Amino acid sequence: MHIEPERHRAPFISLTPLIDVVFILLVFFMLATRFGQFNDLPVNVQPADSNADQQDEWLVVEVKADGALILNGVSFTPAAIADRLEQHHSQKVWVTVSPEATLQQALRAVDDIKAAGARDVQLELLP
Repeated sequence: MHIEPERHRAPFISLTPLIDVVFILLVFFMLATRFGQFNDLPVNVQPADSNADQQDEWLVVEVKADGALILNGVSFTPAAIADRLEQHHSQKVWVTVSPEATLQQALRAVDDIKAAGARDVQLELLP
């Protein structure tokens, strides 16, 4: 009886399951991704050195680095500023942003002020 040793063959790796998984992932991400236009937030930005007619009818709100809003020397949270603005019955608000404040804090303040009913909001970035 003649017994031959078993020959080791290189394993055959099929790429078909890998291609199937990649294709399914591609289809999933194509269907799950939303390609739409971003909504623009209209913001009027004035240079810091311009003092464009800040008359008495304008309320001045200052955005600090910690996100607090200051109106007439009193600090408010963004949620509480709407009630305070409704008491003043002003339609024009001048928002000044300190250099340490983030863009998100400034835009949140503008959103809250517009939600309170202000129709004209000017944004000023302090140097």
